Order: sequence, then structure tokens, then C-alpha cells
Amino acid sequence: MSDQHPLLGKTAVITGGARGIGRSIAERFAREGAHIAICARTRKDLDSTATAVEALGRTCLAVEADLADHASTKAFCEAVLEKFGNIDILVNNAGVYLDKGKIADSDPDIWIKNVTINLHAPYLVTRYLLEGMNDGGKIVNFSTGKALTPGNDASSYHIAKAGLHMFTGCLANELWPRKIDVNNIVPGPTATTTFSREDPAHRSTPEALLEKYKVEVPNGLPKWERVKHPDEVADLALWLVSMPTGGPTGQTFSLARRPL
Repeated sequence: MSDQHPLLGKTAVITGGARGIGRSIAERFAREGAHIAICARTRKDLDSTATAVEALGRTCLAVEADLADHASTKAFCEAVLEKFGNIDILVNNAGVYLDKGKIADSDPDIWIKNVTINLHAPYLVTRYLLEGMNDGGKIVNFSTGKALTPGNDASSYHIAKAGLHMFTGCLANELWPRKIDVNNIVPGPTATTTFSREDPAHRSTPEALLEKYKVEVPNGLPKWERVKHPDEVADLALWLVSMPTGGPTGQTFSLARRPL
């Protein structure tokens, strides 16, 4: 490992890596020396991110995958191991916010899909890649403050992220003998399509969203909260995966400006 490029020679897998926080992480890790594997549902976004990573002199495997589908998720993991053999870093970043109403009014299919993508998919990706992960590797899961509070709507999101929070702790315990660290990141409000609820086909850039949010505190957030650029989240992810052996594991690191 180089001091100038702390991820030199490593391979990082980032789900939902084609846009938003995932893309920022893919580019940041590549800049620090890592080869990258990403998955997403949209070929155009995948190709754009792959081009950016390859321009930095790194290899990028970009696979169309639907993480709501077991077979598609497994196929992505198999493609990663076939391409790279082993991996060093896994970032379970992909997530959705599909269910926003009350349980009594919820659509069972959407409720279950929300849990599937936010909880089952990280489990499956981790399960299928673990055998190919080098000892001393790093796993980062993306959680939320909603994982720690019951809330009054969007129950499937709260429940799925609460499960992911516990999954992180269980996995950290299980992987202790292999010196693989497993931690959560809570990004807090970030200038992404998921946060802004924009139509992905007509989404604003993070920079445009940040300009908007300078004068308009979104979604009823307290005035002391701040919407961040995805690159700021990527910086925290880089710090976590660059930790030496024996660093934190089973912990949650938050960029929110309020107690979780």
C-alpha cells in the first residue's frame, strides 16, 4: 500500500455504484488506486461511471443487475469473482425508498420489495462474495438514523435498515477471526436523486441540488442540518476502508448534524 494511494492494488465492489453516492465512492476509490466493480440497473449510468474510473487508469467491471432479484444478484457476484478472483472491499450502498405511507395503506409488493433491496440484497451480495474476500478486508454498509427509530410511516424502510444495522454487528462478530472489519455509514441528507425524490430520468446534478438547498431546507429538516455533496460521503468511506488492521468494527459513523 502506498501512502499516496492507500488502496493501490486493491479491488472494491460497490453496489448502486453508477450514480449518486455510489459513483462518488467508485471514483474516489479508483483515484486512490483501487480497481472497481459496480452494479446498477441502468446501462447508461454504468457506462458513464466505468469511463470515469478507467480514465483514472483502473479496471472497472460494470454489470447490469437487479438487486431485487436473487438470480441477478448472484450472477453479479459470480462475475466479480470471475473477473478479479478476490476482493478487498465491499460497499453495500444500493438502496431504495419506495414505501412512504402507513402500513394499513401499503402495497404488499412494494413493501416487500423495499425490504428486499435494502436488507436482503446486502445479505446476498455479502454472502456470495465472502469466500472471495481477502482476510483483513473491509465491508461498509449504508444505514440511516431511521434504523434506530420506529417512525410513523415508511415502515418497511425503517425495518429494513434496522435489520441491516443488526446485520453489520452480527457480521463484525463473525468475521473477527479473519480481521475483516464491518461498519455502517449514516450519510445524513445528501444531494442525490433518492433524497430529492426527483425522477431519475430528469434528475438534477448534486451541485444544482446543493444550490437549491442553500436557500430551502428540504423535507422539514432542522435548520442546523446540512445537505452534503456525495463526494463528502465518499471521503468518509475512504477513511474507513483505509484503516489499518485492528481498526473499528461493528460501529456506525454518521455525517448527520443531529443525534441518531
